[in-house]
Amino acid sequence: MKNHSFAMKVTVLLMAVLLVGASFFSMPTAAYYGHADISPAYTNLTTKSWVTADAGTGDASLAVDQNYSTYWDADSVSEDSWLVVDLGGTYPGMKKVEVVFPTLSGEYNYKLEASSDGEEWFTISDRSNEAVSGGEDVLIQDIPDVRYLKATLLDVSDGAVAGIAEIRANNYFLKENLTIGADLSWDTAFSDRTYTTHDNTDVPSSDGRMIGTMQETGMTSARFRVWNEPRSENTGNPVTHVDGSMNPEDTLNKSIYANDLGMMVGVDFHYSDSWADPSKQIKPKSWKDLSFDELVEAVYDFTYEVTADHVAAGVTPYYIQVGNEIIDGTLWGNEKNPTGNEPRYAREDPSYTAQPGGELLWEYWGSEDPEEQEAYDAAWDRFTRIIDAGLRASQDASPESKTKIHVIVGSTSLAKTQEFWRQLTTRLKEDYHNGFDIMSISYYPEWHGPMENLSRNLHAFATEFPEYELAVSETSHRASGGPSDSGYPNTIQGQADFLIDVMRAANDTINNSVSTVLVWEPAIWQSMFTHIGNDWYQANDSTRIFHAAFSDYIPKTNEYLVTDLYTSPALAETMDVLNLETNTIDSITVDWDTVPEEAYSTIGSFTVNGTTEHGEVTAHVAVVMSADALEHVTNEKIDAGEVSGPLVAQLTNSLKQVKHHYERGSTEQAVKFLENYLFHLERKANERNITEESKADLSYHVNLLLDAWK
Repeated sequence: MKNHSFAMKVTVLLMAVLLVGASFFSMPTAAYYGHADISPAYTNLTTKSWVTADAGTGDASLAVDQNYSTYWDADSVSEDSWLVVDLGGTYPGMKKVEVVFPTLSGEYNYKLEASSDGEEWFTISDRSNEAVSGGEDVLIQDIPDVRYLKATLLDVSDGAVAGIAEIRANNYFLKENLTIGADLSWDTAFSDRTYTTHDNTDVPSSDGRMIGTMQETGMTSARFRVWNEPRSENTGNPVTHVDGSMNPEDTLNKSIYANDLGMMVGVDFHYSDSWADPSKQIKPKSWKDLSFDELVEAVYDFTYEVTADHVAAGVTPYYIQVGNEIIDGTLWGNEKNPTGNEPRYAREDPSYTAQPGGELLWEYWGSEDPEEQEAYDAAWDRFTRIIDAGLRASQDASPESKTKIHVIVGSTSLAKTQEFWRQLTTRLKEDYHNGFDIMSISYYPEWHGPMENLSRNLHAFATEFPEYELAVSETSHRASGGPSDSGYPNTIQGQADFLIDVMRAANDTINNSVSTVLVWEPAIWQSMFTHIGNDWYQANDSTRIFHAAFSDYIPKTNEYLVTDLYTSPALAETMDVLNLETNTIDSITVDWDTVPEEAYSTIGSFTVNGTTEHGEVTAHVAVVMSADALEHVTNEKIDAGEVSGPLVAQLTNSLKQVKHHYERGSTEQAVKFLENYLFHLERKANERNITEESKADLSYHVNLLLDAWK
């Protein structure tokens, strides 16, 4: 990352010790930091800034404003009573849509459709003949990826608002859509360590290696860096051992091991004898005196040889990464003065930058000075030629492997990274008839800004460069150690929440563009392991996200129903759940909280919480006045002797007619008999047949029903 080096990541100290042949470094003893609360993660896509809504009439944005008290108002049911939500791109993980109507007690006939292109529509809920009250959760099966949602109102009950209060389009983490892995290059560096997912120091959960342990947590991809001739950044002395050196042989050994476990393997070429990042891209010692043409040839030969050795050993890398965080170029030469962040051996030896190289001259970007613009373009020419050599070697040695370019996006430099992608993709295509497959970035909030930046950046790349696969090649968050300015606490829970949100940002990028998220250095930098004694290291509880954050079942979580005043709601005994393995709708039992009588003794609404094996659910209950409720109250008064004489027959006969006409659909006639009920109730001749208190109570309930029906 520009303006910082890996010294800021504290790994330089570790490598300095390692590379001079000292004993392996051990992390300080620390307590197991705690539990993480993790459940399947998803996003309501209508919260995204790029989502828009349109309607035949009314303000469609009110249906996606995350405010249930506002609503899209179609005014009435007509040919214009439709609403379309555009998610900005397709989503294969959108498996549930929640629709909430403005009137919880109202009945709505409507149709909900989905489309990937806005041309061909698929019905996902048809309530033409069976109205819903208040809203519904719709589980999605067997349709193409979704970009558009269209809701069309067909009919609404009397007194209900014709509109939609809120639409939620829920995008879930699906294992087939998002690969999670890590840079596990340190695996061979700590041979004295035993890694485990268990809380013990007796038997490891795998064979004790970090790679196997991380695979057991749910990681399916491993990246391994390769240095040319590894040497100490301080002294320049070459490393004489293989394990942990990151040389080609060490990298191949780890690749074979991970490949045998069934993990996807990525090879990360630094083209250096030590760390390469935005603040330092130093040529290998054996290349420093080469002319530029010879340098390009060396890049090709080295890349080809390492890749071909992998293929010969039975490892076809999923991708070959040509350069590491190369936003400022790679294999720097005599283009300009050094940054001062180079390894000591390079700072003290000017021959490292005596010949031309591949540094990009960003200070001349946009310059109106012809000489500076010429220098800017010439630097891009050299850099592109180097990258083309690496890409061609990868493609020639392993045609089945994808090729990846890895950069960063500074907290305020999205435009710079977009310029990088435009320049590189255009020059590769036009000058070399070449290209690559994966655009990737690092994301550390310390240098790249808040999580909103990551989501914004990925969306920008997916929108402008839709033909490329995207990846987050490095990200991490610490689990302990003082205050945090990242927005996430330095705890196990904070580590889990951060990584879930990175995965969420990747998963929510349009068109399933982001294929992979890689954790940076879980062994050391912001470790995902805790030292539990005797050189045993236990995977933090946060590593459960690699299983637990993904969905295997997607349940309906909301039930909408109406109950009469004074009547306990008839809560469903089961809820539907989408089984992603079988792609079937199954049923799960719900254990509802007890509903207190006072909850349904007042006109209005309330909620009831329930639990299932797949999480919590909520019942949204509207309490309404009805003819049955009035009959219930009337009978109570009669049974208590508070209504007597001829008034009993007058009221019960009127109620019989009210219910008869209402059930036949004649609300107007039902209202007439309600008014007749009220007439008998208020007749002076009936005063002796009813108590004043009961008269007031029955009048109140009759008027509630009249208000509802009128």
